[in-house]
Amino acid sequence: MPSATTPETAEADLALGRTIYQRVHERLRNDILAGRIPPGGRLKIADLARRYGLSQMPVREALQQLQGEGLVILSPNRGASVRRMDAAFIRSLFDIREALEGHLTRQAAAHVTPTLLERLRGLQRRYDAAVEAGDLQACIPLNRAFHEAILQATGNDEALRLLNQHTALIAALRARLGYASGRPAVICQEHWALIEALAQGDGEAAQRIHAGHVRRAAEDMLAMLRAAPRPPASAPLPESRGAAGLTPPA
Repeated sequence: MPSATTPETAEADLALGRTIYQRVHERLRNDILAGRIPPGGRLKIADLARRYGLSQMPVREALQQLQGEGLVILSPNRGASVRRMDAAFIRSLFDIREALEGHLTRQAAAHVTPTLLERLRGLQRRYDAAVEAGDLQACIPLNRAFHEAILQATGNDEALRLLNQHTALIAALRARLGYASGRPAVICQEHWALIEALAQGDGEAAQRIHAGHVRRAAEDMLAMLRAAPRPPASAPLPESRGAAGLTPPA
């Protein structure tokens, strides 16, 4: 006789399902960003479920999340495919960031507190140290934390939610492509200039500095994209053991 489902076991089953979905989502996302699934490549739910040894539901949910992040295109007639992350797509991401994030940066100047300024300076000192040490991978999350601290001061949670999708994607692309020589040192200068404008409560200057910062970041990423080797056109996903290494932790 099957055991009765209690609220505790139902919650545990839900948490387990969520964990598996999150891991499938992360695995697919990493494979797409690393180029192991080529741009334009088809993503068949049945094939992915078979590869990972799972039902189709967590795969379907992962694809829907990746569509929201801009990595996957879901078409009623063609199914799912990997978005082509070409120069036009990257420019679009940075155009959105310049417009929306720049507007919020200007607003943030009216909400700056000593606590926020100290946090920004602390983050930037850590960023400077990472650049000095040549630890460019450490710069990526520090850069994200720096800008998020500014934007959170506005209290506009809905705008932050929209930006976070693009910010995560830009961070992942940056981790893959890296920086051009000298760019991290310039970022340090731009960040300190932005801190100074915010400390003065000068929203117009903060927005102007931010706009230049974003444009130069876009130019740098596009240059790195042009220099990056093209992934093999038919590179398969690595084979997986069981549920793609998705067995829940003990």
